[in-house]
Amino acid sequence: MNIPPYLVAAAVAFIVTYAIALEMQWIARRLGAVTPPGGRHIHTRPIPRMGGLAIFGGVIVALLVALPIDSPVALVREPRYLILAVPYRPLAAPLLGVILGAVAITLLGAIDDLRALPGRLKFPLIYAAAAIPVAFGLTTSFLTNPVHGTMIPLGVAGKIFTVVWLGSMAIALNSIDGVDGLAAGIAGITGATLLMAAAPRVDVTTMTLAAAVIGASIGFLRHNFHPARIFMGDSGSMLLGFLLGAASVNGLFKAATALSLAIPVLALAVPIADTGYAIVRRYRKSVSIFLPDREHFHHRLLDRGLTQRQTAFVLYLLSAVFGLGGLAVAGINRTASLWVLGTITLALLVLARRLGLFRLRSAASADLPDPADLR
Repeated sequence: MNIPPYLVAAAVAFIVTYAIALEMQWIARRLGAVTPPGGRHIHTRPIPRMGGLAIFGGVIVALLVALPIDSPVALVREPRYLILAVPYRPLAAPLLGVILGAVAITLLGAIDDLRALPGRLKFPLIYAAAAIPVAFGLTTSFLTNPVHGTMIPLGVAGKIFTVVWLGSMAIALNSIDGVDGLAAGIAGITGATLLMAAAPRVDVTTMTLAAAVIGASIGFLRHNFHPARIFMGDSGSMLLGFLLGAASVNGLFKAATALSLAIPVLALAVPIADTGYAIVRRYRKSVSIFLPDREHFHHRLLDRGLTQRQTAFVLYLLSAVFGLGGLAVAGINRTASLWVLGTITLALLVLARRLGLFRLRSAASADLPDPADLR
């Protein structure tokens, strides 16, 4: 009987996250890390918000156990013994960098959950944490020309791009964490997309990173789906976004053609589009991009009469469609790929118009005085 490393990662992450989340509710209340109702928050009772530490515990244990495994774990039955053979290897420097970066970004998020940091301090620190795995060798070193097949070295530009990508993914997933279960669900769907993309190439490392995110997200979702008993907070949402970014860099950006880049971009399309629209919206209103408001995609859906569960399911579905679109684009011919991309773009524009995303509300009614929060 052979057990792939990614299944080990998913199982460990699920079990540890699920178990620790129960304890984090009590710890968060004792530390005063509780989100009160009111303002732009849509819940009606105080909810502890340091569930991200449970996600961190599940992910870190899973990665430390499974990443050094480079081939399936074998359960061998001998005449008098049952032997568990675990093929271990030293942890590569880039993967060590990912783990250290995860520790740094979780610590930053936990501090923010306890005592809100101003956005002008928080943003640079996020990108500083994102630079850690790059310093250890995780980088986008080249792209492959889809026409001629030649490699285009990126050099320093690749390192800068990787830092920006990792930090931006942490911010993007944090941005959509406004409805019970939304961030955890989208993280799990995105992780599944990246795992499926890596499977044909038997990229065990990328599959293990993605599986750890999937297991931790599902384990936490049991406590976080509406009505939530605990929020993941910034410590959880930023960690999940960072790890998804790292998985995509390790598996897709390192040897990517222009079309294969569509997989991580479309898989993360919902948080990317929401964050990008938030920046443009605030810029057009001449307010600070750090100033939160109540005009994210999930707020628009709630304002149209959907419940929290319905809102989460709509955005789950949208994220899954985009992820499948990315997989289709990377696996079919160029003409069909353009048709798929065009259809997805048109669907997004139609949905945006239906939600009224092209209409700005008055700043007085939409913006709320909570500049320390990125969401």
